[in-house]
Amino acid sequence: FRGGAELLFDGVKKHQVTLPSQPEPWDIRNLLQWIKQNLLKERPELFMQGESVRPGILVLINDADWELM
Repeated sequence: FRGGAELLFDGVKKHQVTLPSQPEPWDIRNLLQWIKQNLLKERPELFMQGESVRPGILVLINDADWELM
C-alpha cells in the first residue's frame, strides 16, 4: 500500500499473507473482502465502496491497472 493508503493498515506498506482455501478460485472481489476483514485497521469507507475499491485508488496486478484488464 502506498500514497497514504498504508495509514489505513497500521502504516504497513507490504503484507505477506496466506489465503485460506475455498471452493472457488480467488478473484479480486473475494480478495478485497478478505483484505477488508483481515488487514484493514480503520476507516473502511476510505478504502472500499460497495464491493470494490473507492474511486481514485489504483489497484495494480503485475504492474498493470486491473481496471484495464
